[in-house]
Amino acid sequence: MLILFSSLLGRVKFPGLNIGIHYLLLPAFSFGIISLSLKDTREVIKKNKIILISLGLLYLWMWVSSLLSQFPTTAITYSLKYSSYFILLFAFLVLTFQKLKTSSLTFYYRSILYLLQIIAIFGFLEALVPNHWIFELLKFPSFYPQIGSIMQNPNQFGVIMGIGLCLSLILEKQNKISQIELYISEFLFLISLAFSASRNAWIIFIFGIILLLIYKIINFRKMIAIVSLWLFCILSIPVSTYRIGLGDSKIFPLINLFLANPSEIVLPSPVGTALSRFALWQAALSETIKRPVTGIGIGVFAEYIGVKVFGAKGFHAHNIFLNVLVEQGVTGLLIFSNFLVKIASKVRYANPVAIVPIMMFLASQIPDFFAEDYTFTTIEFYFIAAAINSRKFVSENSEIQPLAPLLGTES
Repeated sequence: MLILFSSLLGRVKFPGLNIGIHYLLLPAFSFGIISLSLKDTREVIKKNKIILISLGLLYLWMWVSSLLSQFPTTAITYSLKYSSYFILLFAFLVLTFQKLKTSSLTFYYRSILYLLQIIAIFGFLEALVPNHWIFELLKFPSFYPQIGSIMQNPNQFGVIMGIGLCLSLILEKQNKISQIELYISEFLFLISLAFSASRNAWIIFIFGIILLLIYKIINFRKMIAIVSLWLFCILSIPVSTYRIGLGDSKIFPLINLFLANPSEIVLPSPVGTALSRFALWQAALSETIKRPVTGIGIGVFAEYIGVKVFGAKGFHAHNIFLNVLVEQGVTGLLIFSNFLVKIASKVRYANPVAIVPIMMFLASQIPDFFAEDYTFTTIEFYFIAAAINSRKFVSENSEIQPLAPLLGTES
């Protein structure tokens, strides 16, 4: 769990060094897990050769595209930063393999749920006291009145809250948490979803709820109840009401009916932010045509291309596949797609407690790209590793089964 908490320290610098503490803590803890489990490490390598080869090719090509970049200093810097992700994923493969052999992953799933609840509570704090010192220490530039808690951006915050809600519903269905814990999660995550005012997060939340319906985690009545509560939250909070185009309404947000001085929201136009995504996608395709084989290099788009659209650094291509394409070329996209296919072939019969969040994580990056958010990506990699290993234990201990009966195969 030290890894998860380390991922939250993106703004904290080592004294005297302009280096985020998480860049050193994440690989340090990852190497610790691997070095303390050498026997399991050998088994993990043996049982996951295909995935690890695909991962190795992905890592190798990342460096090739960076070294051939027109901006090698930037690309190499980003490659060094992203190297911790490859170590982290392998460490999680070792950890989840080890725990499935000796006990279960329930403790880790519950720990992730509690971490997400803590992040939600920080979101409530930001809504009440946006200038609190804790946000100066831990979070990135504020997007207030949109709430991002201690995440990098309101979009990541909203998506992770939607995933947290779906995770809590699955854990309650599998009798891993109590109903009271579920009610607390529903309260925190539904309001936080509205606070984020992220349309991406809202779409992913609906996607997750549909997946839970398909996997029979919830029934249709439960789905209607959850969606109704979520809509009530959106229509009650000023920032989310504005985000759906009702900023000039005399009725909404509902909370204004009880306030003597209704709050006014000033945010970029919802239509304008949508159109800016198309501008980023167009810029990504234009740069890909110039360097189709090796791409422009890791991180170069955010530093030199996205700034032309938004006027500030830090904006990626807002699509995970386009981002890989523009920065690593067609070759990189093929290697990345192959890696995803290999993972999909391993996890398709995994426990829904892992597979549903994975699908939500990936879907959220169709209109966005969150690799720079280490908390988001760290949690995502844990679910991927857990799904790969839980699928392996199912296949070793029984015949291939439909997904529904697997609800109880992983404690």
